[in-house]
Amino acid sequence: MQQDQRTGPPVSGLIAELTALAATGALDALRVGAALPGLTARYGEPWDGGPVDGAASGTHWFGWGSLQPVFCRCGLLERLFIPVWHGELELPVPGGGLRTVDSHVTESVLTAALSAAGLSWRTVTYENLSDQRTLELKPAEDVWVSFVLTDRENYDDPPLQDWVLSKAGLWGIDHARCPDAGSPDADSPDADSRGAGSPDAGPVDGR
Repeated sequence: MQQDQRTGPPVSGLIAELTALAATGALDALRVGAALPGLTARYGEPWDGGPVDGAASGTHWFGWGSLQPVFCRCGLLERLFIPVWHGELELPVPGGGLRTVDSHVTESVLTAALSAAGLSWRTVTYENLSDQRTLELKPAEDVWVSFVLTDRENYDDPPLQDWVLSKAGLWGIDHARCPDAGSPDADSPDADSRGAGSPDAGPVDGR
């Protein structure tokens, strides 16, 4: 089991980490294609979330602190979910342990940070979800980062003028040919790797 060792008091803000994720497609060492053994050596033993529901391909949840990466059966990271809506995140630190970060981020603060870093994004809206939109960036070939924004922190709250970040995600489609199992069959879950790796396949928003 991962040791729950805080390295100090809560650190204010998550903007630097989110901006780096958007710019590089990585949150420290967590990136698409990162190997589980190497991440374990860096952060310590992860918690085991079990197989991904309905994933006959063998994909599996592991995690450090609040971060929820999904790994292929070959042990490479396919996608990463960051449940920002919790209001506070525990992020892994090299050598083991966790640090606590305030994860309350507004749209204006997020977009200002992305713009200051020289990044551009496309905004995805949903006809049947007027209270939600997604900022999507492509930091590398076949790698995407998404920031899901909602118009309130809780369902019972009134709409906010400055929307809030609900969750962030990282995924890629460069793993269609698993080095462990070869090319997937056309009918297998691995065949449509973009669908498998998109943020919509992640945990349900817990607002």
